[in-house]
Amino acid sequence: MHTHKGIYAICLNENGQLLVVKKCGGPYKNRLDLPGGTPEERESELETVVREVLEETGYTLSSAKRIGERCYEVPWNYKQWTFSHHTAVYYQCKVHETSKQKLADIPDQDSIGALWAEVDHLQEEWCSPLVWEAVQYSIEKEISSQMKTYRTWQVLQTPLYKKNNRQLADIFNNNKTS
Repeated sequence: MHTHKGIYAICLNENGQLLVVKKCGGPYKNRLDLPGGTPEERESELETVVREVLEETGYTLSSAKRIGERCYEVPWNYKQWTFSHHTAVYYQCKVHETSKQKLADIPDQDSIGALWAEVDHLQEEWCSPLVWEAVQYSIEKEISSQMKTYRTWQVLQTPLYKKNNRQLADIFNNNKTS
């Protein structure tokens, strides 16, 4: 089993929109995901979330507070493994919305842009488990600590959220922040 631990930002703006990235790699490829990722050597969780949000979205954080941790297991054929065990550490964050910069040009970048998504219009099959957790967090104000296993997870060949332009406009409220 492949194991991974990442640090992720749940950023909800004043309009209740969630900051998401368009994923282009890994088991969440072609889905909407939260900005975040793996800590670098000797980097704290807080330093990781600050760096990852800037790299994947271009935004600078104005605040970040650790709110929970949850593990997910998803089928994923990667190297010699057929399953991924993903530990996600969540931070509730705010960004300086006027601080938008160009996305970082880094090797192995797995984000192809960021958008503010209308939480009420997101559908689970379009999202990584992390985004769906953020949707639940926006309602319940807590992160479950119970392991969640997906038995029928599929890595998508094309994004489902792009089915038609009407859906895309509804989800992203016609904003362009990629």
